[in-house]
Amino acid sequence: MLEPRFPGRDELRAQLAVATVRDFDDDGCLEFDCGAAAPAPVRWTIPTEGECLDADGLPVHVFLFVVNGFMKTLEVHTVSGSTHSGLPDARRLTLFAPYSEDAGVWTTSERFLK
Repeated sequence: MLEPRFPGRDELRAQLAVATVRDFDDDGCLEFDCGAAAPAPVRWTIPTEGECLDADGLPVHVFLFVVNGFMKTLEVHTVSGSTHSGLPDARRLTLFAPYSEDAGVWTTSERFLK
C-alpha cells in the first residue's frame, strides 16, 4: 500500500515502523496507534487503496485511512457486502494512489515488493 510515491508516503512508512497495530474486526481490518511519530502531509484521507478479486471473482477493496496526518485504519471491504476473512495477499493487489508522482493505477509487481 505504501509503494507508490505520493506526498506523505515516507512519513507513513516511518509511522508503520513504530506503530502498534490491532485487529478491530473479523474481516482483517487493522487499527494503528502511531505514537509520537511525525505526521504525514497527505492530501487525501485515503492516500492509497488496493483492489483484487476474491475467490468468487468479486472485487475486494483495501483502504488506508489517514486522520490528521496519522495512519488510523486499514479497512477491507467487499463489493458484495459479504464477509471477507482477513487481508488479501498484497501481491495480488492493484494499487491506486490519486496523488502519486505517476498518478493513477499501479499494478503490483516485483518492483513494488522490494
